[in-house]
Amino acid sequence: MPTEQLILRRVFPVPVTDADNARANEIMAAAGEHPMDAYAWHAAIKEATGALDEVYAVIDGHEVRVAIVDKDRILSSTGFAYRGIAGDLDALCIKADEAGYWQRPHEVRVDLEEPQMSHKTMARITANSIAAAGSK
Repeated sequence: MPTEQLILRRVFPVPVTDADNARANEIMAAAGEHPMDAYAWHAAIKEATGALDEVYAVIDGHEVRVAIVDKDRILSSTGFAYRGIAGDLDALCIKADEAGYWQRPHEVRVDLEEPQMSHKTMARITANSIAAAGSK
């Protein structure tokens, strides 16, 4: 299991109440959205509760908040500096899009470490290289 990851997760500041649900319904009605539209519902409840989409870096099993994201755009960053965070945040946002995070928020993770190559794969690559070098 990788020891370094980025995690995107929706964080609600308090438990969602009936008043939050009513406010979300008002937001949807004002926008002319259908009550069964899941994408509009998630956006409305996020606005009603003040929920945030936060990015955490997991380093050696410890989570540290590194940024707040709003639909592919980084709103703020904690200034946490490590190797190439901008590219890793872009990869996380792309994976979130592919996973439908913005329509149905759920935890999205991106591994930051390269997986270790197996001995079988290394042997195959070596054999292919030797065969290619021998045919020249």
